[in-house]
Amino acid sequence: AGKHTHKYGGNTVCLSVKYGKNHIICDAGTGIRSLGDKLLKSRKRIKATILLSHLHWDHFMGLPFFEPLYHKRNEFVIASMGYKGKSFRDAFSGVMTPPYFPIKPKAFLAKVHFKTLSGEPFKVDDILVETFPCNHPGGSFGWKFVFPNGKSLVHVSDNEPDPRRCDQQIEWMSGADVIVHDAQFSPAEYKQHRGWGHSPYNYPVEMAAAANAKRLFLYHYDPPCADRELERRLRSARTIVRRLRSNLRVDLSCEGKSLFL
Repeated sequence: AGKHTHKYGGNTVCLSVKYGKNHIICDAGTGIRSLGDKLLKSRKRIKATILLSHLHWDHFMGLPFFEPLYHKRNEFVIASMGYKGKSFRDAFSGVMTPPYFPIKPKAFLAKVHFKTLSGEPFKVDDILVETFPCNHPGGSFGWKFVFPNGKSLVHVSDNEPDPRRCDQQIEWMSGADVIVHDAQFSPAEYKQHRGWGHSPYNYPVEMAAAANAKRLFLYHYDPPCADRELERRLRSARTIVRRLRSNLRVDLSCEGKSLFL
């Protein structure tokens, strides 16, 4: 997106999770386009579940540019919340249509199953997915993936501190091997953006430490935030960990980075 984001990336959010033959894609921001290019290089049939935390533009605007959707051999489940009585499919189709976009979902050549999520736990094959209702305008889902090998990964892309539900969120994240959490603002910036539905970077650090999580990746950076500023925030986050006397390991999420649990 520019020189100031050259190191950590400037695309909007997309996280790819694989376990055995199972493939889950969390959110479909602009980062999903390059993921699609990577998947197509294998020339194999692609089968995956795409979970959209919510329907704000930055979380699904990459979906029409995800090329695997236009290949007949592929198959996808695309799931998210509905909106004001509409199914997810109807809500999504309303924006992927002229004049907002020149083609409609029926242009997808892959086999696509649209699913409306209620917020109840569900399974993707043998992976248990537990949802968390995040504090974000219009609502947003956080995901906790519990794998058959006992490992767990938490993905929270858009969430603002809510004192009424902190204990609930800590319990939900408890013992996670990896947490990927919204850290859009600095504490000073957050004071000017209350109600926007995003966290200051200190919040996920404190929550992950309280949940006895093993690793935390800060995520969903504010677009003007340059690489150098992110590194300064990382140093501050690690200082918080030391102050809390926690064993939590904190890192910055980075475009193209792979992690093996």
